[in-house]
Amino acid sequence: MKDATRREFLTAGVVGATVAGLGIPIFSEEAMAYQYQPPASLPYSPAREKVNAILAKPFEGRIVKVRDGVYSAMGYALGNMIMIETSDGLVIVDTTESIKVAEKIMAEFRKISDKPIKYIIYTHNHGDHYRGTKAFYKPEMKVVAHDLFMTELKLQNIRGLRGQMGAVAMFALQFPPNKRHASVSIYPEPRWTRLNWEQIAPKDLIFPNVTFNEKHVIKLGELSFECIHTPGETPDQIIVHIPEYKLVICGDNFYASFPNLYTIRGTSYRPVAEWAKAQDTVIDLAPDILVPMHGYPIKDAAEIKNVLGNYRDAINHVHNIAFSAVKKNMTLDQFLPQAKLPPELTKQPYLQEYYGNVKYCAQAIYESLVGWFDGDPVNLNPLTRKELGAEILALAGSADKILAQADKAQKAGRHQAVLELCEMLLQNKPENETARRMKIVSLQALSNLSINGPTINWYKTFALFETKKMKN
Repeated sequence: MKDATRREFLTAGVVGATVAGLGIPIFSEEAMAYQYQPPASLPYSPAREKVNAILAKPFEGRIVKVRDGVYSAMGYALGNMIMIETSDGLVIVDTTESIKVAEKIMAEFRKISDKPIKYIIYTHNHGDHYRGTKAFYKPEMKVVAHDLFMTELKLQNIRGLRGQMGAVAMFALQFPPNKRHASVSIYPEPRWTRLNWEQIAPKDLIFPNVTFNEKHVIKLGELSFECIHTPGETPDQIIVHIPEYKLVICGDNFYASFPNLYTIRGTSYRPVAEWAKAQDTVIDLAPDILVPMHGYPIKDAAEIKNVLGNYRDAINHVHNIAFSAVKKNMTLDQFLPQAKLPPELTKQPYLQEYYGNVKYCAQAIYESLVGWFDGDPVNLNPLTRKELGAEILALAGSADKILAQADKAQKAGRHQAVLELCEMLLQNKPENETARRMKIVSLQALSNLSINGPTINWYKTFALFETKKMKN
């Protein structure tokens, strides 16, 4: 895209036109003096290019035979759905986030077995693990979960607009499904899955009718299903141990990414120390097969022990560096640049930051130990962005000088600086569309530079929100 003169730039736009193919409306505004030329394109980081290569390959829903009598439905939805066949009937573990998807999966399962479903087990309360049950539920079925399932589910729902906005942004629900960034993993081989969210009436949600505290054993046919409380991603998390098969279904206490010890959509503090301990609980069971609710099963006892040991060590490492920072009275500014995994863990394919983010998690742990105040008196009563922006405006003497600095930062790739400068300006001058355009571009740039799914979707979503604020 050639450089435009001020007149060409300010008069080029009509409703429906876009800047540099980025989806940003162009329009003329006489009050704008600063000439801003958005970039012709926004690059992806090299690491993100590798992720994009994974996303470019189709990953269709498939039924994976874990072993005789055990089947995992992968790729149909964000979460897996598992069927275990016994001589006396079927046990289903988790049911995805969608009734339509669960119907499709059950049709495939029915090609394998027509036995009646006797039990449904929920590993925890997150929507991608229980919302599809209506697809095949009958009143005589027993639905098993931990005692805390309903308590935790209600905590999810009482967060109102903040909770709703968090889910929308983290999973990019404002975009059509094929435009949402999918969940990616490279272990044991590359794959991706995407949230298949649908609106489900409350009356169509099936809740547990059997709950337990520490352990609950189901006997069906020749198999035992030991449901064991192992808090981790959620306080109500359980694992399912089938000793006859030396098999453990580990819920979301393990998936092939650095774990989401803190989720940016906003939830209660996650029990990090217990999440690490949960890995030892599974290791002590010495399974030959590990079946996660996201991703492929692992079918080697030594590999399972090694993987879960490294997973535990990664969780403990992040917890310990946060705790150490507190003990040393380090502020967040001093501590967060050091928040990273050691090299021997960073290189593991199942600890890449595709879902959890080390710095986000480290900060959450730090604040769980000492609260929001990091000890720096400057942070006791900080100025709002509007107040600080007013001071910077006064210092700069004009909005154009701030925009010029933001433009310079954007060209240098300092996109966080762009966001903060533009936001402080917009808090004081919400009509300044140049600042809004710069902010949108840098939001999209930061999305392109990340490999972390929630982060990518969050930046994309707020770029869209800012675009909708532009003048029509």
